[in-house]
Amino acid sequence: MELLGIVASPRKMGNCELIVKAIAEKLPPPVRLRIVRLAGKEIRPCKACYRCLSGDCPLQDDFGTVLEAIVSADALIVAAPTYLRGPNSSLQRFLDRGLQFWKHVDALDGKPALAVAVAGVRDGEGHALLGVENFLHGMGMNVKGRAVIRAALPGEALLLEEAISSGAALAEALVDPVPRPAASPSCTECGGTYFEFRGGDRVYCLLCGAGGSVRLEDGRVLLRTVPPAHSWRGDASMHGHGEWLREMRERYLRERTRLREAALRYAGGEFI
Repeated sequence: MELLGIVASPRKMGNCELIVKAIAEKLPPPVRLRIVRLAGKEIRPCKACYRCLSGDCPLQDDFGTVLEAIVSADALIVAAPTYLRGPNSSLQRFLDRGLQFWKHVDALDGKPALAVAVAGVRDGEGHALLGVENFLHGMGMNVKGRAVIRAALPGEALLLEEAISSGAALAEALVDPVPRPAASPSCTECGGTYFEFRGGDRVYCLLCGAGGSVRLEDGRVLLRTVPPAHSWRGDASMHGHGEWLREMRERYLRERTRLREAALRYAGGEFI
């Protein structure tokens, strides 16, 4: 297995890096682990120029190198620390350049992956794990395992029994051919466990955008969701979304004069 570990932490030999290596150690050999310290890479902000849809991105930085490593890997482990109840921003900075994923749909779709968020305070992880899962789902990958590792001091992830058990379970999930049922009520479309309640029994999945309903039956919470109207999940959907983006770019080129004239009323202003 060519395994890629993405460490979204600026701390070398911190818990994110250590848990990635510990999970890889538990996988059946042979495994070749390569690691990207994403927080240390130069990933410049997307310019929203859409040039990558018909050519190459004009930004010259480390994005292409990281994407190439992701595409060539057989499986991924992504670990991010919790910063103010969310994941380190290096994940979103990379994901913002994701229009370029559409060129690699066949290589990315369904690639097995693990999502890990590290939090030092119990129940302090907020939406950190959701951010890691979104990073993987945004590329069309199959998240086979997910966990919050609770470890505050650098190295604690290797010493705390709960963290050790979680790492072992993740390693098993990555190579298990049979999908494991979620431990809590989950989206029937993507397996996500983050929802917004929209009145009555209606729910909305924050990971894939599926809508649905929730009910209580025999003391169990039952969720039923339906595919979102606009989705980039799955090979065909991702190809379709890429075509839609290219069509929108062509539409803008046709209508840009009219659009600019409408915007001129609000030109200028006081900026800091």
